[in-house]
Amino acid sequence: MEINELRDKIDEIDRQLIELLARRLGVAREINEAKHALRLPLRDAHREATVTERAQNHAPPPLHGSEAAAWMQQVLDASRAAVRRRMSSAEVAPMRIAIIGLGLVGGSIARALKRAQPAHTIVGIDLRERLGAPGESGLFESLHTAAEGSKAVSDADAVFLCASPSRNLELLGVLLNDVADKCIITDVSGIKRAICDKARALFAGPGPLFVGGHPMAGKAVSGFANSSADLFEGRAWVLSPEQGAPPDRVRVLQRLIESMGGAVQLLTPEEHDRIIPAVSHLPQLVSVALMLTIGGRDHGIAGPALRDMTRLAESSGDLWQELLAASRSDVVGEIQRMRTYLTEMEIALGLGDHVTHLFERANELRREMLRKSVITPEAGE
Repeated sequence: MEINELRDKIDEIDRQLIELLARRLGVAREINEAKHALRLPLRDAHREATVTERAQNHAPPPLHGSEAAAWMQQVLDASRAAVRRRMSSAEVAPMRIAIIGLGLVGGSIARALKRAQPAHTIVGIDLRERLGAPGESGLFESLHTAAEGSKAVSDADAVFLCASPSRNLELLGVLLNDVADKCIITDVSGIKRAICDKARALFAGPGPLFVGGHPMAGKAVSGFANSSADLFEGRAWVLSPEQGAPPDRVRVLQRLIESMGGAVQLLTPEEHDRIIPAVSHLPQLVSVALMLTIGGRDHGIAGPALRDMTRLAESSGDLWQELLAASRSDVVGEIQRMRTYLTEMEIALGLGDHVTHLFERANELRREMLRKSVITPEAGE
């Protein structure tokens, strides 16, 4: 049989597979609507284990049992994520949303919002030279340069500030005079105290509402070309509403974020800025230090563990310089804290002592971290 005939057979199988997945998703939605009515959890771990075990035990050749179980688990994860998105999206009415800054995060927000609610009207604002790819994406009703920004946000229900932290800070004062009273403004900066303090002074009283935000999601690469509707799937998204902020308006923003797959976590700006140097900045610096340590000495045999641990070494130094400078003393403290453990290991190994107790404690702490995490299993665990 010729290659083209075989490809035709594959195409037909793929068509049937997509139809079956669509039917499966429809039934899964019905099941979860029933679960919701009965106040049952969305995920049934015992049921999933049974399904994957059945796939493994009854896999027809040439499919191996382990392959069938792995593929089935991927179907279950994707199905659960899709059902959760649709349940969240059902609570979100079509809105007019402006996104300022159309890089990785801003572009991903646009994609995730449109997937969740195709009736959203989205407008984008960025430098003229960066509007080409967003314009070709079909996501935006209109695109504007910064000079046209006031027109773009004047009737927006929500505005996402996705520029650099310093630029987002500058934009707050401008937005105050440009947005309608109904507007909810949020940002995605990894620094919360500075922008929330400024917003508190600018947006006191009735009118536009500012809620600080920070999605705990990203990639080592940047730019609209790398944006993805799945970027926030199952990831924590911190919100820092001002004390006394109208709960109903905060809830609108929360539903919007949940429709994109985000798991909202409420923290004060102070809590956020105290935690982030440990859970975000330190891993970034460790990845860079590790890459500098082993770079050029891997001989082409680097395994998945090293690749995963050095992924962040590809991040933009310019962006991180601003983030690190804003929390310099906290980051230095975290580096010093980590150095004590490295020194302990160094001394123990130099003396021939055991380091088993450090592994045991690390095992225990990681299990505890995973138990408390708002990140869902389909997001990577």
